[in-house]
Parts: sequence; C-alpha cells; structure tokens
Amino acid sequence: MNYVRVASSALVCGIIATVLFLIPPLIYATPFLAEAFARNLQAAGTFTAVLLWTAIYFFYRYAFPRTEKFLDSVITHASPALHNWSKTAPLKSIYPAIVILSGATLFLELVLIRWQASLFPVFALYKNFTLLACFCGLGIGYALAKKNPLLLPAALPLLAVTLLALTALRHMGVPEVQNFLFLVPVQEEKSVLEVHAANTMSWVFYNLPLYGLLVGAFILNVLVMIPVAQYCGHVMNRVNSLSGYGCNLLGSIAGVAGLFFFSWMWTGPVVWFGFSAALVLWYQLSVADARRTGIAAALACVLITAWPVDPLIQSIYSPYQLIQKTSKPDGYMEILAAGTYYQKVFDLSMDNKNRDGEDLKGVVGYYELPFRTAPSLDRVVVVGAGSGNDVAAAVRSGAKRAEAVEIDPAIMALGRMNHPEHPYDDPHVNPVTDDARTFFRRSTDKFDAIVYGVLDSHILLSHGSNVRLDSFVYTKEGLTEAYNLLKTGGLMSVSFALPNLLMGQKIFQMLSDMPDAGKPVAILTGYDNKNTYTFMVRRKADVKLPQEFMDSHYLVDHTAKFAAQKNDSLVIPTDDWPFFYMDAKMYPATYVVSLVLVMALALFMVRGFLPEQKWNKSLLPFFFLGAGFMLVETKAITELGLLFGNTWQVVGITITGVLVMAFAANVLVSKMRFKKVNVPYALLLAAIAAGYVLATSGGVGHTGFGVKLFMIAALTCPLLFSGIVFSTLLAGAEDIASVLAYNLMGAMLGGLLEYNSMQFGFAFLYLLALGLYAAAWMTTKHGRH
Repeated sequence: MNYVRVASSALVCGIIATVLFLIPPLIYATPFLAEAFARNLQAAGTFTAVLLWTAIYFFYRYAFPRTEKFLDSVITHASPALHNWSKTAPLKSIYPAIVILSGATLFLELVLIRWQASLFPVFALYKNFTLLACFCGLGIGYALAKKNPLLLPAALPLLAVTLLALTALRHMGVPEVQNFLFLVPVQEEKSVLEVHAANTMSWVFYNLPLYGLLVGAFILNVLVMIPVAQYCGHVMNRVNSLSGYGCNLLGSIAGVAGLFFFSWMWTGPVVWFGFSAALVLWYQLSVADARRTGIAAALACVLITAWPVDPLIQSIYSPYQLIQKTSKPDGYMEILAAGTYYQKVFDLSMDNKNRDGEDLKGVVGYYELPFRTAPSLDRVVVVGAGSGNDVAAAVRSGAKRAEAVEIDPAIMALGRMNHPEHPYDDPHVNPVTDDARTFFRRSTDKFDAIVYGVLDSHILLSHGSNVRLDSFVYTKEGLTEAYNLLKTGGLMSVSFALPNLLMGQKIFQMLSDMPDAGKPVAILTGYDNKNTYTFMVRRKADVKLPQEFMDSHYLVDHTAKFAAQKNDSLVIPTDDWPFFYMDAKMYPATYVVSLVLVMALALFMVRGFLPEQKWNKSLLPFFFLGAGFMLVETKAITELGLLFGNTWQVVGITITGVLVMAFAANVLVSKMRFKKVNVPYALLLAAIAAGYVLATSGGVGHTGFGVKLFMIAALTCPLLFSGIVFSTLLAGAEDIASVLAYNLMGAMLGGLLEYNSMQFGFAFLYLLALGLYAAAWMTTKHGRH
C-alpha cells in the first residue's frame, strides 16, 4: 500500500466531505434557493444527488491525480535533503533533533486526543480509540524509518485536512445528519452475550454513521503520525541505541510538560496545533517545496482552529474539557460541555417574584430539598458545586459555613462571574477547587450535611484509561469516606439523573449499608430529567421529610419502590471496579465492537504499509514489554489518582513521573552497563506480584506521609525495573526504530487488554501484566538462544 496514494485519497476525501457539508448552510443562507428547495423537495433531492456525484467525479477525476502528483513531488524533492541532513549533521544537532521530534510526536498525540474529545461525545468516552490510532501510526512510522522516501512533508497537510474535515462534520451540514454523529453507542448495561441478532442489525445500522466517523478519524490519525515517527526513527538510527532512547524519553517528557503548561494557561486548539505545526515545520525549512507546503499547511491549521464556528458561544478550554457558555431564553447562563448540555443557572432568590411560579417550583424543590431536610446547617459541604445553584440554595437556607467543592476551575469561575445570586462571593461560602475524594480525605471537620450535586461526567480520567472523572466518587469506599465525616444526625444527599433505575438501586443500597445509617429515602424530583432522583440518609437517625414543602414543589417519595427492589446480587461499584454505569461485571457489547474495529483497522494499516514485514523473534520482548508497561502505567494513574486526587495536575505529574522513571532506568543502564536481565526481570515480576497482593488485600490506606511514600514506591518500582530491562536489551539492539515500532504495537495490545478491567476489576491488570512480562522474559531467552 503506497503511503502517498493513501494520503492523497485521504486529503481528497477530507476536502469532499468538507465541501458537501458546506452546501446545506450555503443553500439555507441564500433566500431564493432555500425557498425553491422548500417548495419542491423532489427537485431539491435530485439537485443534491447530481451535485454530490458531480463533486465526487470532479475531485477523483481531476483533484486526486493532481493531489497525488503534487504530494509525491514534494516528498520526492524533500526526501534527499532530509536524508542528507540526518547523515551529515553534527551530533550536537542530532541529539536536540531527537528530543524535538519525540516531543512533537507525543504532544501531537495528546492534543489530537483532547481536541477530538471536545468535538464529538464518542471520542470523550472512547478516548482510547484516538490513543490506539496514534500508537498504530507511530509504530508504522518507526518501522518505516529505514525506508525511502522520507514522508515528513506530508504530515502537516494531512493534519490540516484532519482538522478541516472533523470541524466541518461537527459544525456544518444538516442537523439531522449531525445528530447521528452525536450519538454515544455506549450501552454499558448490555453484555456482549446479551445482544441478540434481532436487535443487532438495527443497532448497527442506526450507529453506522458514527462508526464511519470512528473509522475515518482512525485512518487520518494514523496517516498524520506516520511521517513524524518515521523521521524521528530515521534520525535516532544515527546515534547509539541507549543515547537515542534517552533523548526520545526527554522529548516525551517535554511533550507532556508542554501540554501541562498549555492546560494550566487554559489555551485552546489554535495554540496546541500552532505549536505542533511549528515543531514539525522546523525540519522542513531548508527544502523549498517542503517549506512552502509546510508553511501553507501550518497556517491552515491555525486558521481552522481559530475559526469562531459558534460566534455567539464563549468557548473555554479548561484543563479538563471544552466548556461553552451560552444563554437561556431568560437571559441567564447555560453551560455546555463539548457541545452538549451540562448545567444552567437560576435566580431562585427570595427577591425573585417568579420563584413560586409554575416554571420554577420544581427547580426550587430540587435544590432546596436537602437543606430543608437536614436538621442543622452549621457546617455544609456541596460536592460538584458547579456554577453555584446548590451553593446558593445552601446560603438561602441559612447555612453558616458551606464548603463548595468543584474540580473544574473554569465552571467555578463562570459561576462566580455569572450566577445571579453570586453564591461564591458570599462570606459564608468557601470555594474549593479539588477532587471530591481528596477533599474528604484531607478534611478533619465534621459536617451537618453533605450534598452531592449531579456529578455525571462527560470525560475520562486520562488518555489511557476507560474510567470516567466521576467514577471513584460513586464507589462504596468513596461514599463511605464522605459519610464518616457526618456528625451524629447529619444528612447525606446524593442526586443523580438516572439512565436506568438499576443505578438508583445501587445508590440506595450503598446508603443503606453505611455504618449506623438510618433508613434512606428516594425522592423523585424530575429536575432536568424525568428520572432525576435525590437519595438521602442520616447518621444514627431516620430522615424526616418536609412533606408540605415536597407537596407544594412536585416532589414525590419513591422510597417504598426502591426498598421493595432490594437485590443482594447487585454489583456495587468499588475502587477496584469503579464502573457505576454498568449493570454488572461484563464485556459491554459496544466496547467489544469498538475493540474489534480497532484491531481490524490496525491490522489493515500494518499489513498495508508493511507488506514485507515479518515477526522478528529477537524483537518480541520489546512487544511484550510495551504491552505490560501500558497496563502498569494505567494502574499507576488510577492508584495515584486515588491517593492524591483525580485532578489534571496529578494525572499530568503521574504520566511525567512514569517517563522520568524510564529515563532514570536508561541512565542507570548507560552508566552501569548491565549485561544480563534475569535479576531485573525477577524483581519486576516480584514487584507486580506484590502490587497485586496489596490491591486485593485492601491496600494500606490513603492517609499519612509514610503511607503515601510507600504507595508511590510500590507503584513505580515495576516501571523502574521494566525500564532497566528495556534499556539493557536495547543496548544490544542494532535498529532502535524497529525496537520502538514493536514496543508501540505492544502498547496497542496493552491498551486493548485494559478493557478487561470492566469484567474483572483493576487488580486483574496486575495478572495480565505478570503474564506479559513473563512472556517478555521467555522470548528474551528464546531470542538469545
């Protein structure tokens, strides 16, 4: 499979898709065309079909050959110069080049993951999909490092078309078509064994446009990453393996640090992709054709991402997600997360004459119910404080001291500036920007009421995990930690917009099982969703409902329904299995479809671009080391998130720490020149086995400096030993680019295996890692023999 031909096809297809999605808005914006189409729908359909086939014919008859010829010409002219530079440049230029190119690949990978997650909900919940596509592209690119021509000039045009096509799909075209692309086929309650043939075909057909989007994005991501990885691997082959890998790790650390910095600055895609394009462009400036093409493509990347597609909506890229501020019909703020409704603010103050009107009665009831029910409001905590509605209700109800905990600083800032009651400026309120679990662990106070707002998260914890940001809040351990901070008689309230009543049964049962808990209650509030419930329980007392207030605000007591449905076989989420949204431990059908899609696409791309590539048995250890490393890294991210808080800072520092451990191992091997790997392998397996025993025995707690230090050591030791093994084997390898290709393909396998946690829990990842590292050890011996 010829890269130039495939890349040219992708470029043309991306432009065709953009043009086709531009046509409907242009028609609707032209009055006489819009009127003509409305009068004669049949003619409109015929015209659209003719236009469609004309566009396809024109682009493939004229645009495709010219695009292929142009791209081939640029690559052919640039390749000798790029090759010559990498062979003749002094080492003092080669080492920085490896750092810059490695940093560019990782930074570009991370910003593609984040940007695509902000466009379509499916990428936010299937974040691994983009990650695995980037791994596939990087692996193929490194495998092509010794092949000609060098494809670097193709990277930026493909990146520009990727940005253009996905932006067009997201913001243009017919709303009915776009609605299909906003579907999220995550039926986590359905096991792969429970999906029957009768509904499978209709489900597949209904989600076909969405899976088409996933396939197209996967291919584009792969094509973007291949040229940069190829040139990085090509330059790395100039130096010895250990030095090259060390520079690669330094570049990776710099890439993570770069995204960390830009997240801290709340920058958006125009900065991310502008910076990425500048890094990739730097090594093309010496070649005239590549320079012109690269500059034009880099400017296109900046212009596309700077385009105000929704000029009436304020977009803010917080460290977690895309937050968009718009206005409701009443003029007050409404917040969108990645383009979908998230929350809105209300003026429910006593001065508002409409407070007791029919439109706001139910809203007042929902927000004030917990505070009307709590016997005392001296000390109150609101978790998931958001833009401030719950906090305002606490202030109106007479709370003397309210802790307002919100993890996303952008949402809290919007609430501070735009909430009509200004709850965050009230002297009785203490705003806290932190993870809920971390707040409760650090707190030494006792509270009269702990109120959970609707914490339903739209994003995953990290790029390499399928855990949502709010998953560890709704576990047995998470709710228990909060409950233990209640005073005697204190009240805990948990509100949730239930996708199904089984989730409500989980909350009800977890509250029932709290130590010294009174009888919990379940109140249907219907706020924003006909299945929004508020569950409440008191410590050493029963809940006394404000019945008159409930009757006047349309709140219905459904306690009897949930109490009658008590199910001892219900799978309660825990810190080891934090999948609150799943009915039971299983392989969800939709995830299996996605994983099969990833494997099929990866196999197609690998076999297409590397048709003559055969398994090299001497490189198999690097494949298994990559797979095991991915699992251990995922476990480290989740465990350290529980230890220090699932904030963006902790995740960023953890990923950086993982890379620093690998770099430290590389330096250690470079200085000490290990010859054998049996001892590091044995220590690696022993450390993972110890981690498994620790995880399955309940751990050692999460408080105290000594405990945290011990947990950090326990979680990072496997990474250090794995790094020592990798660098020791790498020292004897002749082709570092091929080593990294195998390692990245192994990381793809690890990313796929991570989904086993949905069936068996996160501790099971230790067993998988044990098996993979054992396979690496065995193939190491076999390869040497």
